[in-house]
Amino acid sequence: MEINERTANLLDIEKVLEGLSPITPYGLKLKSLMVPFEKKQKAELQKELDRIEKIKELIDTQRVLFVEIRTHMRNIKDLKKSVENCISGVVLSSVEFFEIKNLVGIMRSISESQSGLHWNIPEKYKIRVLEEVEKLLDPDDTGLKTFYIYDSYSKNLKEIRERKAKIEKNLELLKISKRKEIEKETNLELRTTGDITISRKETTLIKKLLDYPKLVISSETYINITFKIRPDEDMAVLMKEIEEIKETEVLEEMKILEDLSKKLAYLGRDIIDNMDSIGQFDLLIAKAYLANALNGVKPIISENTKCIIKNGRHPVVEKGLRKKGKTFTPISVDLDMGVAIITGANMGGKTVSLKMVGLLMLMMQYGLFVPAENMESSLLDFIFISAGDEQSLDSGLSTFGSEMKSMKEMLYMSDMQGMILIDELARGTNPREGFAISAGIINYLMKKPCITLITTHFDGLVKESIKHLQVKGLRNVDYEKVGSPEIISEHMDYTLIEIKEEAKVPKDAINISRLIGIPEEILDEAERIMDT
Repeated sequence: MEINERTANLLDIEKVLEGLSPITPYGLKLKSLMVPFEKKQKAELQKELDRIEKIKELIDTQRVLFVEIRTHMRNIKDLKKSVENCISGVVLSSVEFFEIKNLVGIMRSISESQSGLHWNIPEKYKIRVLEEVEKLLDPDDTGLKTFYIYDSYSKNLKEIRERKAKIEKNLELLKISKRKEIEKETNLELRTTGDITISRKETTLIKKLLDYPKLVISSETYINITFKIRPDEDMAVLMKEIEEIKETEVLEEMKILEDLSKKLAYLGRDIIDNMDSIGQFDLLIAKAYLANALNGVKPIISENTKCIIKNGRHPVVEKGLRKKGKTFTPISVDLDMGVAIITGANMGGKTVSLKMVGLLMLMMQYGLFVPAENMESSLLDFIFISAGDEQSLDSGLSTFGSEMKSMKEMLYMSDMQGMILIDELARGTNPREGFAISAGIINYLMKKPCITLITTHFDGLVKESIKHLQVKGLRNVDYEKVGSPEIISEHMDYTLIEIKEEAKVPKDAINISRLIGIPEEILDEAERIMDT
């Protein structure tokens, strides 16, 4: 589906997608890659919408399981690069193995939660228990989250560690013996670590210990001096052996990490497949939660070129109104191939209605539920909107020039099956020429296979073959209460009604001006001019 950046911005699709909140790095990545479904992908889109519907049902009936699943998902880190590195031959570190082990444990937890869902889970969303990876990273079946280079990985490693432990024990026995010997000779009590801290105020004792050959200074401050046991020849031999055997241990551990990396590389694809499934499942759940948040419904995909929306709501505008304690007036439209025109005064909600149609259409093709009572529409090749002040300072074009530049792009696309939305066509030039250009564009678009929706102030554009939608406008207003623009929104009925007979564009502008407080003398003159 073709949609340019300006149309996407004007339709507020990014603001809607801000409410789409996957939790995992894999789900967030998929969200960033989302694009509208193409017309040829109707079957795929239908499946996606059906799956969202199923997840919505499951969230209602098995909410606790989804809380569990999303809690597990919050602990997932993006380790795809580490696994890909492993597959390509890089030796992973102990920290990376620890993180992968944790991730595989989370995958097990999500898989177990999935098994409790009342759903025959499609393969792309199914997270599998990776038993081979679990066994590789926890060979002793401890069930612990920590990763350790276990003795069972290597007979050599086990022997090295046993030899090191034996030497360390002998060294410790020597230290204990030496400590007791020193305590007896100095009448001082050393810590079990073999050191003692003396205050600098005890100058006599410090001088004595400085001359004592079996102790040596290990550290000092301006307050204290700490002494430790000076290693004798036997202790020095054992300490050297320990350092040498530690080097041997490190080399053996490096060999084991290399071997583990090779073994994990063979299983890496399974881990990545699970990562992808987590991302898909996460994004699907997020779509279902968004549908609930918007009180959305599953749109019906039609074979015929049309767009029917019953009681649709613009979610971004609705959110803003809700913050002010107001409600959005639902809008209904029934559009077919051809041209439909919306008329009504400024502040009557024509632009919001226009954008709502485009946004809900775009949401459907993004594979999202739509905020409406129901919606049925065909899939489109493109959506294009021309709205707002089109003036381009960069190119030096006027408002009208920029609008016509956009119109040229739109007309070029009009041979495809798409949706064209135009707000106040030809607003940037004089009314006489603006009317003529508008009529020409409308006649041109009536021959095209598009759904076209246009808002206008011009009289005379609506013909018999054009659907005419009109904002109901101001209702039940006491025009004596002037000076408060708030009265407008309170009494404006934004509902669209279809006008079957020929009708002029309603002139609520004078009444709106009266409500705002424009002097009555001016408005009386305007009404006299209108009547002549």
